[in-house]
Amino acid sequence: MAADTAEGLLAEIESTKQQVQAAEVRNQELCVLTREAEKRQRLRRELDVQRTILANRQRLNALESLYRHEVDRDEDGPHCLTAGPRSQAVASKEHPQDASGGERTNCAHKVAKGEYVWQIDSFSWSRLRLRQSGLFCVVSKLFKVGGYEFQFVYQPDGGIVNCTLSQRGSLAIIFWGSDPIVLRYRIFIKARSGEFVQWGELREELHDVDDGPPTAYGPDVHEAENAPASLGIFGLTHQQLLQSAWVDKDTLTAKFVLEVHPVGTFETQPLLTHVEVPGSTLHQDTQALWEKGTGSDVQFMVQGVTLQAHSHILSARSHVFEKQLACGMQESASRVVVIEDSDPDTFKCLLQFLYTDSFKGIEDLMAKTAGKSDAGNPRLSQAQALLAVSHKYEVTRLQRWCEMRLCEHLCTSEVCNILSQAHLLEAAQLEKACLVYIKDHIQEVLKSPAYVELMKVWPQIGLKVSLFAAGVPEAEAAEAINGFKGSATAGKRKRTEEE
Repeated sequence: MAADTAEGLLAEIESTKQQVQAAEVRNQELCVLTREAEKRQRLRRELDVQRTILANRQRLNALESLYRHEVDRDEDGPHCLTAGPRSQAVASKEHPQDASGGERTNCAHKVAKGEYVWQIDSFSWSRLRLRQSGLFCVVSKLFKVGGYEFQFVYQPDGGIVNCTLSQRGSLAIIFWGSDPIVLRYRIFIKARSGEFVQWGELREELHDVDDGPPTAYGPDVHEAENAPASLGIFGLTHQQLLQSAWVDKDTLTAKFVLEVHPVGTFETQPLLTHVEVPGSTLHQDTQALWEKGTGSDVQFMVQGVTLQAHSHILSARSHVFEKQLACGMQESASRVVVIEDSDPDTFKCLLQFLYTDSFKGIEDLMAKTAGKSDAGNPRLSQAQALLAVSHKYEVTRLQRWCEMRLCEHLCTSEVCNILSQAHLLEAAQLEKACLVYIKDHIQEVLKSPAYVELMKVWPQIGLKVSLFAAGVPEAEAAEAINGFKGSATAGKRKRTEEE
């Protein structure tokens, strides 16, 4: 081989020398690049220092601006009639004196709370629609808490979520304001079961940049160079989210719970007494009274189950019970009331609410009895049964709560049944929610057996559905429905006469 001859070896030596020279030149180039990289690193550290100084200065400016606003509003300042925390601190330094007693300082006396549910329909189209329109995220309308404006955004690709192009994330809260505030928030995502599950932890943010750009907040919101370990809602990509239990019928539903407080304000009051007043136990006491039956003077017979109660409490809570138990009816004499249109568990829920006025107790009792039902959706069946009995006894607060629960759990298989009940009970808000749901899911609902049955039994409701889905104004729809009622009544009268 050539490498075994003297000429071959000399040629290889010469080639290697050239490679060594090239490597030395490359080393010199790399050393220059390394020095430049070290210089950039040093400059970055200097920039970090300046940014820290700037942040501290902005914080001081924000506090000074807040103090100036409080002086202008006569809430603080050296000449304020009732000195605020800053002037109090100055006065205490200038005029130290002995004192006794105490005070109470409230750190959250100006907290404003808000809750907003955001539903993104046709969720699978969000990414393509954003590309088509040239936008970078889906946005909600502005939402106010304590006078401050917020907006919610969804970014399918975990990209830009604010107008300064500096923050990335998926589902985020945008604060559109320049005032310094403290923000505490939680984000919940609705599962197919209807339950809202919290995404991430309770988070607290100090927004103290006066006249700064809109800022985004969220569990995975980050600066471009500082990506967190988990991106996306519950760590899921947009595509994974579409296939998950968090997207129901191509709809993502999120709930935002916000608490907002201005920075730097405290409320201080004299501590007049050290006696601690315990919280109210009224609803626990009245519930115990009902459960024990002590002093009860009325019995309800519900499908073979006897339930004890107190007529004075029932009469005070329900006008229907008041007439039934005190106006000469049979029940007022015997003090035994036979209930034929309710099951024992539902009637227990009604009685418990009348005694406690607590929805938590109702939810706990419903959860215990949910497993006894053979219905397809025990929760919906319970809420419908409780809606009927609360309507019968004119317990309006409980009735509205049942309507709210049914609105939250509408589905294609049950919406026609719920709409029929809402129509019978004249539950206008629940009826409107059902009509909106049917309009949004018109293809699935029209093909369901429940809708076919609805059209047979309740043609008037079917007309309502058609008019609402067609977008007919409410006044014109009401006129058409009244005309339909008149025609139906006249037809029924004519058939009766012919028979």
